[in-house]
Amino acid sequence: MGSDKEKMSESNPTEGPRKIVKTYAACLWSFLVSLGGGLLLGWWEYEYHPENRQLWMVPFGLILFSTPLIIWFAIFVSDICSCTEDVTQSPADGENHEPDKVIKLLT
Repeated sequence: MGSDKEKMSESNPTEGPRKIVKTYAACLWSFLVSLGGGLLLGWWEYEYHPENRQLWMVPFGLILFSTPLIIWFAIFVSDICSCTEDVTQSPADGENHEPDKVIKLLT
């Protein structure tokens, strides 16, 4: 008997490439937003910093620059910390619950 992931991939064979394209598109957009924030900060430094004008550009540029980095860091950490199996499900009728297996999964 196959796992749920195998059943899903058998039912829709084009799901894998679509997921990869969506991931690449999200990476590209987040990189462009971060690049735009960095360029905005650089432009403010070059053009307006000596007179301390257009100060709204600094927080706006910092938000654009740092938000994608924080989001991708959070996604990366949550992926590392997630369990591979769902141990919260109750065992099927007649099956014994194995505490050693649960402890190994949680550690």
